[in-house]
Amino acid sequence: MNLEVLGGIFGMVVNLAIILWIVSLFHKKDKVVVKSWRASNQPINQQGHYVEIIGRKAGLIAWLSALIGIDPTVRIRVGTKWYEHNRTSLAGEEVKLIPLRKVSSIFNSYYRPWREALGIFVVSVLLGVGLGKANVFAAAVLVVLVGAAIALLYYFLNRPFQLFIYEIGGGKCTGVCFKRSLIENVEVNHEKVQYVCQIIQCLIEAENK
Repeated sequence: MNLEVLGGIFGMVVNLAIILWIVSLFHKKDKVVVKSWRASNQPINQQGHYVEIIGRKAGLIAWLSALIGIDPTVRIRVGTKWYEHNRTSLAGEEVKLIPLRKVSSIFNSYYRPWREALGIFVVSVLLGVGLGKANVFAAAVLVVLVGAAIALLYYFLNRPFQLFIYEIGGGKCTGVCFKRSLIENVEVNHEKVQYVCQIIQCLIEAENK
């Protein structure tokens, strides 16, 4: 193996590391991935909840921790009387119960990270062009292809949504930012988020009658 090939391989590794570093800059640490999503206009369990969303911290290590039941989780459950926000971790558990009659409004948003995905692809193309000028064409093509794959994965797996409620008197905000998980593969889309908001709104209106 000559020095040119070794230099190309080294450059490819460095370039891929740069791409992954850029991905990490876009990645928000306060997001959780969806493990379970249940919502219906009829009670979904014996406790009378109409909505139950369970998430965990993103990442392979968190998923492995989930297999043995020690992963930090976030659980949102909504019944006829209460909005329940539950957070568990190795340090303990935090539960917040908000009466529906104390909820003033519901906020949700959905974001498509096409700019970030495009930026990752453009960087990979520029790195590939640099390798091509160094006559390491195989590595240049590989960097562009891998960069394109990372950009697509980032786009489809990092489309976060936010679900928050605001309390009457002081406007306290409670909620979470979720995204889809490649491992659990629970589908998350704008229609599902809107449906959850409609259910919560109906429950609030019924409680305030």
